[in-house]
Amino acid sequence: MIAINTEAVLETLAFVATFLLLPPLLVGIIRKTKARFQNRIGAPLLQPYFDLLKLLSKGETISKHTSWIFRSTAAINVSLLIILAFLAPWTSLRPFNLGGDLFLVIYLLALTRFFTVLSALDAGSAFGGFGASREVTLALLVEPAVILCLAAIGSVSQTSDLGIAFSFNNVALVNQPGLWFIAGCGLFLASLVELSRMPADDPTTHLELTMVHEAMILENSAANLALVEYSHFLKILILLGISSQCLLHAIPFFWHASQLVLALSSVLSIMILAASIAVIESVAVKLRWTKLPEFIAYSVAMSIFCVFIALSKNLN
Repeated sequence: MIAINTEAVLETLAFVATFLLLPPLLVGIIRKTKARFQNRIGAPLLQPYFDLLKLLSKGETISKHTSWIFRSTAAINVSLLIILAFLAPWTSLRPFNLGGDLFLVIYLLALTRFFTVLSALDAGSAFGGFGASREVTLALLVEPAVILCLAAIGSVSQTSDLGIAFSFNNVALVNQPGLWFIAGCGLFLASLVELSRMPADDPTTHLELTMVHEAMILENSAANLALVEYSHFLKILILLGISSQCLLHAIPFFWHASQLVLALSSVLSIMILAASIAVIESVAVKLRWTKLPEFIAYSVAMSIFCVFIALSKNLN
């Protein structure tokens, strides 16, 4: 008879349910929190789920000038992000003991952006071209911060496997709360830019000339738009999850906590960061394009500081 590990099966089911169902809820939390800050009731917390279902039932309109690239980009991005969800350390749950290499995780993130930009250019829309150009510019500025933060953690762990580096059993990083906290803050600031949130972009604006992410997906509709939106929701989950894992590692209590406590804390911390995005968007304004490099510089500075901490740790 084949022995079935019940604990491993339950962990895998919890992991799959979390990364499939939680992403739209995070967007609902952001919208609901912003509504409360504006003294409004706001849409229901589960409204993003209803929006996705409604888009799936609509008829699709596609420009005759588009190629297979535009039609398949949404499905490709969802597939890439599902693979990334199994490799990136966005939660303490590790089904099948999979661990993503640092460079593989970065390449998968970059690949989703590449296909999104390619799709925007393929549609032939002027606004899509504007958005694609800005997206690539922001990526060139913010990607070094993400790479350096993760590389610093991997350097202290002496491995590029993020599954090992982010393990709560990794004794090399037990007494490094400063490194974890600064890396978490740096990654969170970088995530605001990666996810096209305030102050880098306003996801609720209707002024096409100032859009970044929204300008690139203007030509999508119906089921294709539903997949595009869901892929963006998945990206929110993964990036906020990685940031929250860094912040949880900075708290000594979680190094000795049970697996159940870690799993619940992972989900709760992601929700708190999602609410933090709403708070930032409620009190901040969209920065002028020429001022964005100054904001991104804070994230880059934190990442460089993480590298210095890692180097000092390795020299000792």
